[in-house]
Formats: sequence, structure tokens, C-alpha cells
Amino acid sequence: MKKRFLITVFAGVGFLLSAGKVSAQTFSFTPKTATVSADSQFTVTVGIDVGTKKTIGADLKITYDSTLLGVISVERGDFFSRGGLNLTSGLIYASYGVDTTSVPKTGSGTYAVMTLKGKKAGTAVLTVNCSSQSTDSNIWDETNKDIINCTAIQNPGYTFTGSVATPSATVAPSLAVATTATATPTPPVSGITLPTFFSLGLGLVLTVLGLSLLFRI
Repeated sequence: MKKRFLITVFAGVGFLLSAGKVSAQTFSFTPKTATVSADSQFTVTVGIDVGTKKTIGADLKITYDSTLLGVISVERGDFFSRGGLNLTSGLIYASYGVDTTSVPKTGSGTYAVMTLKGKKAGTAVLTVNCSSQSTDSNIWDETNKDIINCTAIQNPGYTFTGSVATPSATVAPSLAVATTATATPTPPVSGITLPTFFSLGLGLVLTVLGLSLLFRI
């Protein structure tokens, strides 16, 4: 009876240890699900857990529907001390690791912090690309071996409600053109017209006087 009890205890402990190993060497997301208003920003924390394994770096490759979800920013967490980031439409690719002079990391911590925003109503899933390939998500141990547990990763999904308000077209106010009737200006008298008129009149008077004097003689 006692022997059977010990076997049961050891089996239970073994199960717990194996479960712990299964859940390690993977990524997690907090929150894993959420419902937010479209066009509202929210934060998702990406966790990394390597258990007792020693890691020198990790890669995280995520694809998503860019018509539903927008990525505002991705910041490196405190688990690793350096690395780079590649953001394109529908793709997040983060690669972080330890300094060359630092000791490998163990345990768990924050891998990255993402600020996201919904574009319209719907549900967007962040799909972690994970396989045996070295070009997707990986967790590297101190011997550069990929130790990631892809089956333990649960892809997060976020539901957006409502709709994004689109700015209405601005109609330019009509500008009324004032039409004020103006009198046609009188053309000015030129400097030649007036003296010429008086010169012709004086010449005509002198001609008549001359003719009258001539006929009297």
C-alpha cells in the first residue's frame, strides 16, 4: 500500500515537472484576448519564459491583418538588453538578445511591449510564425540551438467594436462678390483740345474784321 502511494506521488511530481517543461521556452501575451473600441490604442505585453534553460537571444515573428489592426510601436522589454526591430504592414519581426559580454538568461520576463490600435470593427489575430525554421520565431540557447516550444504558444486575438469616424468633407464657404454700380468716368479734356478751340474762334473773328475793312476801302 505504501509502495503504491509513493509511486502515485512520484508520478504526479513527474507530470508536474513535464508540464513545466512543456510550458517553458515559449512566448506569451497579456492580455491574450480583449474587446476594445475601434481606433482606441491598447497595450499588449509579450512575455518570454525559458525555464532553467540558458538563452542568449530570441526572435519573434508575427503576422496580422493590417486592414483590422495597426501597430503604433513595439518597445524592447527588460529581459534582453539589445536587439533590433522590423515593422512593415502586416508584419512584426523583433530580434533581441544579451550583450556579448553578458551571461545567458534564464527564467522569465518581458520580451516586448506593443502598442496597438484597431482600424475597424472585427477580430484581429496576432499569428506567431513558429516552426523548425530559423527564419521565423526562435529562442536560442547558449550553443545557438533553437529550443523554442511552438506548441505552447497561444496566438492572441483582439475584437474591435464600433467604427472609426471618418472626417466629413469640408465645404468651402461661398464668397459673394459685391457688385456696386459705378458711374462711367468723364474723359478728361486734353491739353490740346481747349486751346485749339479758342485759337480757331479768334482767327475767325479777325478774318471777318479784315474783310469788313477791305470792303469799306
